[in-house]
Amino acid sequence: MLSLLTTIGPVLAGRVLFAVPTTAPRFALTFDDGPDPATTPALLDVLARHGAHATFFLIGERAEAHPDLAARIAAGGHEIGNHTWRDRPTWQLPLEEFRDDLRATQALLTGYGLVRWFRPGSGWPTSAHVAVAEEEGLRCVLGSAVAIAGSGAGTATTAAWLDPVVRRGSVVVLHEGPQRAGVAETVDGLLTRTARRGLSAVTLSALA
Repeated sequence: MLSLLTTIGPVLAGRVLFAVPTTAPRFALTFDDGPDPATTPALLDVLARHGAHATFFLIGERAEAHPDLAARIAAGGHEIGNHTWRDRPTWQLPLEEFRDDLRATQALLTGYGLVRWFRPGSGWPTSAHVAVAEEEGLRCVLGSAVAIAGSGAGTATTAAWLDPVVRRGSVVVLHEGPQRAGVAETVDGLLTRTARRGLSAVTLSALA
């Protein structure tokens, strides 16, 4: 069991990004666990239709299996982030194994452009894992508005309750992949609602 200090230490030190203080009318839209043929094309179509951009935290082995989708993400003006090589809890990984996973993913993803951000698998990292990411030149980012329903993809009602939570500088976290086909509809509804409030969705780097 992780101690409380180990868990919240990176947060208290300001090393984990949750949101960005800004007066600009925009927020960061992020997606975990791709790319996946079942969700990524539909997501990209929705984003293009709304003129929105996002940061996709890709899993290395899935990007290796679907290089065409990774390339399409980058070609659409979106940003790619490092979500390690496999979908497993970061905090459980031995540090050297974590470093190897991070480096392998980074080596693959930088073929599509600059990769500045890291998101840990299954929630919280430890302070030691954050330190490894920092040594590799990556900033750890979680989020301030997270969809839980639909395995993180949202359901028919998610956009309505997520909308008032999203503010200037928010970092929105959604998930794509198998059994998460609803994510495109969630994003479509959310972007329609936030646009009415004058908010636009951008990449993390554009926000930060």
